[in-house]
Amino acid sequence: MEQQFGCCLWFNGHIDEAAEFYTKIFEDSKIVDQTRYVTDEHGKIGDLLTITLELAGSEFLLLNGGDVFTPTPAISYIVNCEHEDQLQKVWKHLNQNGKTLMPLSDYPELGKFGWTNDRYGFSWQVRLGENLQTITPCIMFANENFGMAQAAIDEWISVFGGKQTFVIKGKEDRLRASGIQLRGHDLIVMDSPEKHDFTFTMANSFYFYFKDQSDIDQAWDAITNGGKEWPCGWMEDRYGVYWQTVNKNLLKWTNDSNTEKARRATQEMYKMKKINLDQIQKAFDGAN
Repeated sequence: MEQQFGCCLWFNGHIDEAAEFYTKIFEDSKIVDQTRYVTDEHGKIGDLLTITLELAGSEFLLLNGGDVFTPTPAISYIVNCEHEDQLQKVWKHLNQNGKTLMPLSDYPELGKFGWTNDRYGFSWQVRLGENLQTITPCIMFANENFGMAQAAIDEWISVFGGKQTFVIKGKEDRLRASGIQLRGHDLIVMDSPEKHDFTFTMANSFYFYFKDQSDIDQAWDAITNGGKEWPCGWMEDRYGVYWQTVNKNLLKWTNDSNTEKARRATQEMYKMKKINLDQIQKAFDGAN
């Protein structure tokens, strides 16, 4: 099935090394695509810009964006492992040279479970399940965002389309964890009353493949209402979670084999916050 959703991980270099690291850990994994800088505004022309991976059936984009942002455990990735050997392999590699947040052990409510930041700082929750290996993004609301998870879920479902798949309640009948499905992709949302020394950052973001300009416009207007607009189609919602507007034609134009056309399209995109597909196509065609 064609991917409609992906997770973007922000790196300061070494994305080729990271791509090899992740594809060796997870089942059903491969490198799907690579792009390189075609202008020198944000990097050196010819250097790797992104690597798209498929990890256990989910799409991840590794972005070589520099040292501006660092990863956060406020967004983690839950790895469901099919059997004990698989669990031990995934945990061993993700935890090696990383930082253990919760040791791999049997927990009363969680079963066999561990939580670690890997060597690059990205956060993974590893658990023993029964089904094929999957990776599900997890968004944790805490600190000033505590209590807002259900409101965010309702808003995201309204904006992107989807449904709430399950709800686990805690004290005072307050949402503790919930499953949601946005455009066919599963996510977990947690509401934590505990104080944490982290919050959302742009180093962990999500993206959808939007169909056309009207699809982009609808999401952009809704998400940035109360949030923030960022360059190149990045949106920050009112809760501080970052979303990107990706489009198949946009990717084709900015990564065309004709480097002059790709450069024109990319430079036009760099001028924008909300993506304007018509203007970028005109730049690609040399019509501006």
